[in-house]
Amino acid sequence: MTTYEKCVTFAAETLEKARVNCSPKPLIGEGLDRFWVETADARDVHSSFRDNLAIVLQEEGTPRVLVHGHRGCGKSTEINKFLSQLGSEWLVVALRADDFLPPSGNEAADVLLAACTRLMDVVAEQKLSLNEDLLKPVLAFFAETTAVQTDERSSELQAEAGADVSTGVLGKLLGLKAKLVASLKFGSRTEQSTIHRVRRRKGELCAAVNALTIAAEKAWQAKKGNPAAKLLLVIEELDKLGLADARQIFVLDGRILSEVAVRAIYTIPVFTFHSADAGAIRSHFEHDLALPMIKVCQPDGKPCAEGRDTLNHLVRERVTPSVLPEDALSLLIERTGGVLRDIFEAIQTAAQFRTVRSEGIISRAAIDLALERMVTTLGLQIAYPPEDRKDPKILQEKLAEIARAQAGGQTKRAQPDPDLQLLLMSGALLEYNGTGWLGVHPLARKYLQDLGYDVGAISP
Repeated sequence: MTTYEKCVTFAAETLEKARVNCSPKPLIGEGLDRFWVETADARDVHSSFRDNLAIVLQEEGTPRVLVHGHRGCGKSTEINKFLSQLGSEWLVVALRADDFLPPSGNEAADVLLAACTRLMDVVAEQKLSLNEDLLKPVLAFFAETTAVQTDERSSELQAEAGADVSTGVLGKLLGLKAKLVASLKFGSRTEQSTIHRVRRRKGELCAAVNALTIAAEKAWQAKKGNPAAKLLLVIEELDKLGLADARQIFVLDGRILSEVAVRAIYTIPVFTFHSADAGAIRSHFEHDLALPMIKVCQPDGKPCAEGRDTLNHLVRERVTPSVLPEDALSLLIERTGGVLRDIFEAIQTAAQFRTVRSEGIISRAAIDLALERMVTTLGLQIAYPPEDRKDPKILQEKLAEIARAQAGGQTKRAQPDPDLQLLLMSGALLEYNGTGWLGVHPLARKYLQDLGYDVGAISP
């Protein structure tokens, strides 16, 4: 099928369909088949994210990969595309951390516990016959940590009541799973809680995870009749963590994740590699792969034709010019800095305006208004980062300094800096091209201009 035929088949010709097609959520399943666009060259002409990931995961042993990139740059879609291209010998255990964990206060033990519960589901879905002798210590560990801590007898009864839903060790584990999931997402973190008891026994948790993954992989190999078949753990949304949680999980608890003997992909916040902790993180994990942004501009602020063409193609796979005219799309690409999430959120916002609904067209004026509202949101993220900052001017002045340097043709390189960390976390500062040069988000530039800051002038 040619690109033109694909556009004719799937691109929206009505406003209602455009809203459906332009969801900011990652592509998966049918959406991945319909709307996928190759963006590798627009990100980094010298390196392919998916090719590098495939090479790493084929290594001997159990390689663990940290994937980092900005929120909204397309990490989940790229990972989903990679997984869709894996051979049938792979058993993928994929989960989103935010389906299991609260917004903050998490540790690596919580992440591994979430992985265990998802693996139990996958084993049941695939009807794998696990070696029960391997699972007995796993059941013992989770039965003990989920038991109500009153007296010994009542604890035993509580464990049995939660576990006895079917015969066999796996059935009992599945019986405990609901309790584990509820404790993870909604339970307290007090000293009497299930989560606290799991955290106190990190070594036993690692042993339980290892036993469960080994049993599952062996059962998968037996089912496929292929001793080379592999299990792959994929945990996404860890890149949405705040500074404290990211440091706890990947620095202070990094050894816990690294000691689990399973091939794994973990997403990690991009700002974690802009701190003094970067070395500690890399000491725990063999590989980290960046997914660079699609460039809208060069380091000196001049337009990047290839990146803009790629973004144009990507949007045109989803919506026709009759709904989103060319001038509106050009403005959208210009002012979103290559952040895919921002492109689609602006389309979604503009599509809700009364004039747009009545006319059925997302005009340039509507896009301009939608982007203006996003300027306010981004500005609040800069002014009030998740840290005890008394004066928002510190980050504003830092960002304005980088904007002026960029306008003057100077390249700002990534470096360990707490202020850069917060600006990257807010989305106001973007890291491009795999070489670590930093660019100010166009909407952040507009926010600073509105506040009266000198951000320099970028010539067209």
